[in-house]
Amino acid sequence: MSQSIEVLNLRTQRDFQYVLKMETQMKGLKAKFRQIEDDRKTLMTKHFQELKEKMDELLPLIPVLEQYKTDAKLITQFKEEIRNLSTVLTGIQEEIGAYDYEELHQRVLSLETRLRDCMKKLKRKKMSGSI
Repeated sequence: MSQSIEVLNLRTQRDFQYVLKMETQMKGLKAKFRQIEDDRKTLMTKHFQELKEKMDELLPLIPVLEQYKTDAKLITQFKEEIRNLSTVLTGIQEEIGAYDYEELHQRVLSLETRLRDCMKKLKRKKMSGSI
């Protein structure tokens, strides 16, 4: 699970750098829009084509942003599940003297099942959305 989180983290960092790069390009587009307003008649055709090309370059940003948003939600879910598991493990540590071996073994099996369910969810998300 930590390897999956690391992969998500690396992709999220890569996507964030891409978003920052696109932000600079978008600021450039904004400046070009102002330029067109100032001298519309003489520069209209030239700048319109440049803007169209820039917009075409920015179109791939949309799915990257959507994937970034999905990845961020998935990371949040992972963090919540880790918090829940940490709480359960802390409880087990506090109660370890109160259970015999069989009861502890059943709790471990239950936690393993939960972990497998989490991994299955991750695998399904990976297959359906290529994390």
